[in-house]
Amino acid sequence: MTLPGVGMEAPIQVRTPSALDLFMFSASAWLLHRIHYDTPFTIEHQGHPGLLIHGPLQGVYLVQTAESWLGDHAPLATITYRHLAPAYLGDSLECGGTVTGADADGIDLELWARKPDGTVTTSGTARFAFPPPKGEVAPKATEGEAPLPPAGYSPLRGEK
Repeated sequence: MTLPGVGMEAPIQVRTPSALDLFMFSASAWLLHRIHYDTPFTIEHQGHPGLLIHGPLQGVYLVQTAESWLGDHAPLATITYRHLAPAYLGDSLECGGTVTGADADGIDLELWARKPDGTVTTSGTARFAFPPPKGEVAPKATEGEAPLPPAGYSPLRGEK
């Protein structure tokens, strides 16, 4: 695979989560606010027109969009994102991004999720790092950086 250069755009992925997707994400991520799975509560008590699509779920969509484009060549190193507008059950989200930087160590992307009318609901930036060549050891985190946990780590299993 030829890795993308600055200015290249990730293919857009369209996501339209169902009510079941919202409920399952709430349960799996322990996001218990009823605005994501209880329609009467959301409309009658919170004043929204319908169930809200989780901000963190949109963050997952951003990562999945980039990963499906980059494959295994550059795994996620860091991501930050911000929610700018609500998205509701029934909304389709177009997820995409643009390469903003590339060097020997990885690729930087600007990522976004938007409604078909162009309203950006979530935007962010991410760094996808190239793994070290076989036989080399990955550099250790510098002071002030927290290393990513090892693959398969789960705080729910009581690991330290």
